[in-house]
Amino acid sequence: MTKQEILIGEHPDNSKQFGKWLSANDITPTDTKCHRELKEVNVQDDELIEWMARKLIKHHYTDFRLRKLKEKFGSLGFTRYAAQHKKLPSVDKVKKGNATEIILTDYIQTVLDKELIKVFKLKYNPNVDQAIKGDDTLMVDLFEEKGTEKIRIYLGEAKFRKTPSKKVVQDITNSLSKDTLPLSYTFLVEETAKTNELLAEKLDDFIVQDIKDRGDLIYTGLLLSNEQASEIVEEHLSSENDKLVFISIGIDNPENFIYSAFAKAEELISNPHEL
Repeated sequence: MTKQEILIGEHPDNSKQFGKWLSANDITPTDTKCHRELKEVNVQDDELIEWMARKLIKHHYTDFRLRKLKEKFGSLGFTRYAAQHKKLPSVDKVKKGNATEIILTDYIQTVLDKELIKVFKLKYNPNVDQAIKGDDTLMVDLFEEKGTEKIRIYLGEAKFRKTPSKKVVQDITNSLSKDTLPLSYTFLVEETAKTNELLAEKLDDFIVQDIKDRGDLIYTGLLLSNEQASEIVEEHLSSENDKLVFISIGIDNPENFIYSAFAKAEELISNPHEL
């Protein structure tokens, strides 16, 4: 078992979309480097684009808003109603940032093969064309071990770059240093309490520093870029954080992938009964 598998799990097989789309190579780690290289093995077809589009909608729209969009679809003025409640960003930089965060969130859950406790923070953004400050991804696994409840936290930083660089690798690793603690844990607990107070009370009983001291705070960095992503990460990755897994995704024309996924998401929202 590789160190990458110990920290976040094994890359999924082709029964999952991530496994169909990307192949994985867990590069032998060093004292300052733990890197999972993901490369495109299948072209960006309609199935992949629609899968990503539905992920974008899931992360940006609440169930309530989707239900109301469906109810209003047959009403006069649907286009104006949908525009009033628009949650998908139009700004290029925000699209790329949001999509990359979503990929990291769903990748970690897929490799762990479980639904983690999380908050889709993009649903709560009052300005959809402005990036939200705070943790890119924060997910919690609550489990029982020898009759005792424990939690493991997955804290992530995700960035998109059309062309990878030394700077973006350093930016990601610096934001996930060994001293970094989650900024959004309290927010996650508060939001969880709105729908599940018992679960929120369990989460509230844990101290994040204690979780980190036990080695149950796992850090995940993601760079989504072109086919040179892995090479640049290997050359420049250096971190003293032994709980950090750096994931590079190198694909052909990453910008087109993001644009196509958002275009498909807009198409689906304009016909919400297809959701």
